[in-house]
Amino acid sequence: METTEINEGHYLELMDRIHVLACTLDDHILNHPLTEVLSEVQQQLSIALDSLMEAYQIVGHESCKYDEESTNLK
Repeated sequence: METTEINEGHYLELMDRIHVLACTLDDHILNHPLTEVLSEVQQQLSIALDSLMEAYQIVGHESCKYDEESTNLK
């Protein structure tokens, strides 16, 4: 299996994809009328959204570390 070399564009790309998914979940699923009535579903979906946002923060943090490492190599 071929491994892809990670570059700085990968971080921004993944953060963008997480953001799109989080917005879709929030706008179209969490705010759906049935979700608002079914509290157990709403709770599980809120957990999913929180997890996505935590993943976003982790990727952002890793991006900063990657930038620092790249700067130190120059």
